[in-house]
Order: sequence, then structure tokens, then C-alpha cells
Amino acid sequence: MLEWISASNRGLTLLVSLAMLIVWLVYLQVFLVGYRRQTRPKIIINYGAGTALDARCFISNMSSEPIYVESIVAGLEAGGQNWSRPVTDVEPSDGGENADDPKKRTYQGPLIPGQYMEIGSFRSLLARVAHGGESKDEAGGERVEISALNGPVAMEILVLADYASEDLLVGARRRFVAFSRDGRWHLHSETVGTEQIRSKRKRRQLEEMLARNL
Repeated sequence: MLEWISASNRGLTLLVSLAMLIVWLVYLQVFLVGYRRQTRPKIIINYGAGTALDARCFISNMSSEPIYVESIVAGLEAGGQNWSRPVTDVEPSDGGENADDPKKRTYQGPLIPGQYMEIGSFRSLLARVAHGGESKDEAGGERVEISALNGPVAMEILVLADYASEDLLVGARRRFVAFSRDGRWHLHSETVGTEQIRSKRKRRQLEEMLARNL
């Protein structure tokens, strides 16, 4: 037995070394996958602090590093028609008393990890897209009437941002649906979570969209 081990020593050493190499490669792969998962951007779009169309839209940075919001685009689909409009700048009725501060006149800017911002109610966002930015509900005046729209109203919120460890823009989108029942409006999300835009092709499309000043 000892003679066989001695004769096979070189082969056994090679097999042990190969096994150790495989173990380390697997460990490295698991480490890289975990590291990538922890460092990749994650933007959350959600609603709350109200019901139906008066609910507020929130954008949160759940990444491990800060993001810089470049643009926010709201899309509207109703009655077989589609509208799309940037809502990055704050409307005068949204800004109100803070209108003199440039930082209060735009949603563009950095968000540190765990930070969120509110970009208005869904009623005001809908009004801005459908009526060229005119919205009165935020100022306490007459609310925009959307009852004339036929069927459900779908709204998509798209966020375009820079992320420290990425060369291309990153993005996230979420689609919401509002519908009227018994004279009252109801709002829900079409998906459980926010769609993260991570493929290079789609991210290049985001850069083209930003270049067109959408």
C-alpha cells in the first residue's frame, strides 16, 4: 500500500491540486455574484401617503451607492391614446413657497443610499402629461377632471439616473393603473415590484432618450 502511494504520489498531488483549484474557482464565482448583486443599482418607484389619484409617487434609492437622477419621464395611456412627457422640473404649483431656491425647482440631483423623494400626486402627474403641464390640484384650486377619459388610465413612471460604478445610465420603471368604480377612483400597480433596466441595449436606449431631451 505504501509502495503504491509512493509510486502514485505525483498523480495524487496533481488531483488534489486540481480539486483545490475547482473549489477556489467556485468560491470566487459565488463571491463575485454576491458582490455584483450588492453593488448593482436598485431604484424603487412606489406610491403612498394618500389614496387613489391623490396618492403621492415616491422614488427611492436602495442601491449601495448614491445615484444621480437625470430625468423622470411620465407616460400616460388612456382611451387608445398615448402621451409621454418629462416631469423632472417642479411645476410652480408644486414648488410654491420654495420657488426661489433652484434646488426646489427640480427633481434632478443626487440620492444617497436609503434616501427617497416625492414627485407629486398621481393626479398632478396625470394632469401634467395630459394637459401640457397644467395642474391645479396641488395649489388647492380646482382639480383636473379625468372622468371624461374612457376606461382605465395607465401611467408609467420612468427614472433615468447615473450610478457611480456604471458607465451607462441606469433606469427603472413601474406601471400603475387607475380605474373608476362606483364614482370613485382606485389605483394599483401592475407589478409587485419596480422593473430594473439593466441590459446594455436598453440602457443605451435610455441615453438616446436623454439626448433627445425627453
